[in-house]
Amino acid sequence: MTDEADGQVPALEPCRLQALADEMGDPTPALRFLSTYLSMLPGRLLRISNGLGQHDADASMDAVLSLKISSAMVGALETEDQCRAIESMIREEHFDYAVQALPALRQYTDRCYAAGPQLLGKAPESLHPQSGKLDGQRSS
Repeated sequence: MTDEADGQVPALEPCRLQALADEMGDPTPALRFLSTYLSMLPGRLLRISNGLGQHDADASMDAVLSLKISSAMVGALETEDQCRAIESMIREEHFDYAVQALPALRQYTDRCYAAGPQLLGKAPESLHPQSGKLDGQRSS
């Protein structure tokens, strides 16, 4: 799925957030999780950067896995993919390559941060009772 405005993959895929809301039976916790995810992005990036800069495999891996998993849950697909790539670099002890991959990760997380307010603006009332979809979400 691409963003119609610029042809890019959406920074945050609404289908994933909708799936999380469906699992919880209520959109409020899913939106709260997204808000927390966004507020923690700078700290998570710092932890990844510090771990990689110190060639600390354990700290780097812990931080990148945390970001990868939470990104998957909120639909930050580009961020998830970049974390997966950095994870592979850490496993192969290619810390210099992983450090070089950080600007792309920052770019993807910046896109998430910019897209967040639009999804967060979707209050629980914006779920359509008939379809169970967030406003603006396409049917499959």
